Amino acid sequence: MSLVMNGEPLQKINFFRWVDWMDTINGINLFESHRFGRYFRRAFYVLQLAQLLVAYNLVVSCLQNTTLEEFAKRFNEFGGILLTFSRLLVINHHKHDLRQTANFINVSAFHGLNERASAIRHRTVANARKFLSTLLLVQIVTLAFWFLLAEYQARKQNVLLPMLTYLPFGDSDQWPEAAKFAFRLYFYLANTQLLFTFFGSYVITSCYLLALTIELRILNDSYIGAPSESGVALVAFLKERSIYKSALHQHITIVKRLMNGGVLLELVFIVCLLTINGLRLCTMTSDWIEVALSSSMILIYLFELFQYCWQVDEMELLHKQHSFAVYSTPWTGGRSLRSIKALMLITIPASQKPLGFKCGGMYQLSSVLFASMLQFIYSLLMMLLQFK
Repeated sequence: MSLVMNGEPLQKINFFRWVDWMDTINGINLFESHRFGRYFRRAFYVLQLAQLLVAYNLVVSCLQNTTLEEFAKRFNEFGGILLTFSRLLVINHHKHDLRQTANFINVSAFHGLNERASAIRHRTVANARKFLSTLLLVQIVTLAFWFLLAEYQARKQNVLLPMLTYLPFGDSDQWPEAAKFAFRLYFYLANTQLLFTFFGSYVITSCYLLALTIELRILNDSYIGAPSESGVALVAFLKERSIYKSALHQHITIVKRLMNGGVLLELVFIVCLLTINGLRLCTMTSDWIEVALSSSMILIYLFELFQYCWQVDEMELLHKQHSFAVYSTPWTGGRSLRSIKALMLITIPASQKPLGFKCGGMYQLSSVLFASMLQFIYSLLMMLLQFK
């Protein structure tokens, strides 16, 4: 059941204005705020039929004697499509649980606990806004440059689209110019919406991690205001925070399940992408414009994965610091010592146990994994170059 405040259901986590907009226009529509979201969701599946042509071209090029340069281009295009749809499926699978987590965060009693709580929230959100807004701008510029390049190559080579070498419906040379323009416009709209879905799915996961990190930081800070003497007031103080931490941990588990199913494919894709494009650069002479486009998308994937790892590390650190915050309260001596000890024996060991964010249940998600992945890619690339 949705929580309600002033007669309105609380669902969204709106750190940024454009998060709501992006959730509406792409294929996610996590919160279904109004009918336009449902219309755009239907339009998403109609537009994304264009991606079947990209998959068709990848299959045909693999069946033929294609070059590494051509295969790398096809793989870069199809890999982004596959990754976007995998994120979409995972988020839709966990949609009900994500709405419950949003409700839990929106009605948190710790948001207005004191001035420090507001300052913690605003400072964290401000830093995230700068990072995510910059990443969004980079993706929009990359997409616009890709469209201009595709249009230029299509007119120069007199083809329908340079990335669609093979078409299942025959030769397009006889098409009228209006039909060619309409087809290219359809393809560009499909890829624009695909980019917003790709980035929107990332922002949703990132915002949930950010929201839960803020809750942990405010919770740890709240122990500064613990009652100065051990007694009934301190028991009530610790009990309230123990119950809240338990509920918070349940919602962290929801995000863990979300990332466990989605990040593994992203990790595998980044390894394949960097290895194939590394071989391409080391063994062939590529067009610098194509290299720049591929590099920009690879950097976006790396930045997103690094940000996941960095946020998870920060959440793990705050989780461990919670035990120190509890232990620092004035619990020794006084009345109700037995009740205080019971609460501490429950809270402190639970906080010392790692949260354990995983990728596919196999790899621990952390900055160590990110560094190990880069080292593995470098070793794999050097090995492949030896057998060139």
